[in-house]
Amino acid sequence: MLAALFCLSGPFARADHPVHVVQRGDTLSHIAERHQTTVRELQNLNQIENPRALRIGQELKLPATDRPYTVKSGDVLSKIARDHGVTVQQILDHNQMDNPHRLRIGQVLRIPLTSATYRPPPAIPATLRRDLDRIRVNRRQWEFIVIHHSGARQGSTASMDRYHREERRMVNGLAYHFVIGNGIGMPDGQIDVGQRWRRQIQGGHLASAAMNQKAIGICLVGNFDETRPTPKQLESLEALTRYLMTNAGVPARNVRTHTQINNRPTRCPGRLFPTTEFMNRISR
Repeated sequence: MLAALFCLSGPFARADHPVHVVQRGDTLSHIAERHQTTVRELQNLNQIENPRALRIGQELKLPATDRPYTVKSGDVLSKIARDHGVTVQQILDHNQMDNPHRLRIGQVLRIPLTSATYRPPPAIPATLRRDLDRIRVNRRQWEFIVIHHSGARQGSTASMDRYHREERRMVNGLAYHFVIGNGIGMPDGQIDVGQRWRRQIQGGHLASAAMNQKAIGICLVGNFDETRPTPKQLESLEALTRYLMTNAGVPARNVRTHTQINNRPTRCPGRLFPTTEFMNRISR
């Protein structure tokens, strides 16, 4: 029978994280299920290599229940709440505040992670993960991950590869290392692995030859000046980005959009790509 979950506070709590004390009969999968998280998230948080090696009395960090937000000039509590998917009252209660109008620049608020604002990080499909794990990654080569859109409403890995070979005269074909479909030309959210990643060779997706040598290119099918990426695309992008951050050794600060890193002006990946939201997500 599963033991109750203990969320400690005071000297036994770890900063920003509740703690579960392992009881007799606990398993990592049961703990993850009880707290609506994943085994992988618990392993990452607690640096656990073997999910079966739990000790009675061991303290496990659980995913954070809130995140910090620093008040900026012009902020009002209603907008902060709306931007984070919570209510004004939830922020007031969580920060023991009485007056919603009494904010000061530089004040740090704790924003509660409710079921509406927190979800465990997505994972790439097991079959794709096994395929990727077989690739011998040159961790010393890769320093950046760069996000693009195709600029067209529909497309596929095959059509992009053909265009890059025949029109752009790229000997190595597809300029990107990965392509994520939008349901028009290839399945929505499907991640295709390009030959450049399989062969661990430079991309052709940036204007700088030097940057192409060390930047992993991910292209989402679609024109995000006209429409947003699909939810499945964003979920796949996050899962792939997290995988690459771990397996290629790229830090979150080096995940960029095309427009953020290119040495020539570009709108890619479009004005409707949720850059701030996505970057905040992978930084947690």
